[in-house]
Amino acid sequence: MSLSVFGKKGGSGGAREKHKPTPARSTFYFHTHARAPCPLAIPPSTPSFFKPKYIMYATYLSEKIGYWRYISIYRHLQRNPDNQLYPIFEYFENWCQDENRHGDFLAAVLKAKPEWLAGPVAAFWSRFFTLSVYVTMYLNDHQRTSFYESLGLNTTQFNRHVIIETNNTTARLFPEVPIIDAAFWERMDTLVALNARLVGGVGGLSKVGVLAGFASNLVGLFLGKFAKAGSADVEPALAAQY
Repeated sequence: MSLSVFGKKGGSGGAREKHKPTPARSTFYFHTHARAPCPLAIPPSTPSFFKPKYIMYATYLSEKIGYWRYISIYRHLQRNPDNQLYPIFEYFENWCQDENRHGDFLAAVLKAKPEWLAGPVAAFWSRFFTLSVYVTMYLNDHQRTSFYESLGLNTTQFNRHVIIETNNTTARLFPEVPIIDAAFWERMDTLVALNARLVGGVGGLSKVGVLAGFASNLVGLFLGKFAKAGSADVEPALAAQY
């Protein structure tokens, strides 16, 4: 961008024009409207928007399942001090309770918006988020069983305990939660076996079959048995259950 201070194009012989200050422009306007390319220009982009309720569902479950994971490890190590690998585990309880309080705060936020916890749409998202969190933890932890074994824990038993306790807690808030029975664990263990094959590098048509089995079991969990639940603060009809 250039600015001529001469009234005529003939060099210094022309009449000098009084310079007028250029109106102020915002940085964004300058970058997008300058004739010459600016190396600092930020290309325009479309922002992604997530509805707050989706963030609340996921974060609530993350905090509550985190609490049950950590408090279960803490209590186990209190009963079995020989398995404490680091002194930090002696001070683990306060951190566990922080996770629990975070979840309680998010529960209050969700209750302040009853429409997020009632009706068929809320039931759908309850199914989606509970299963997403449970399956993700179950698969991830079974890929690093050595850590839990070093603490003296059985990975499968530990995960099942955490899922059951988280599910009981979530049932006080979400309109639907999965029924944890033998069929539920059978599908979860099948997913662990299939995931191990994927991680192990199965290929070709075998991989297609593994992926199909994986998808089939996920759909089976989603369409499986769920219990009606929820908060009496949100749905008065449920008050008799409490």
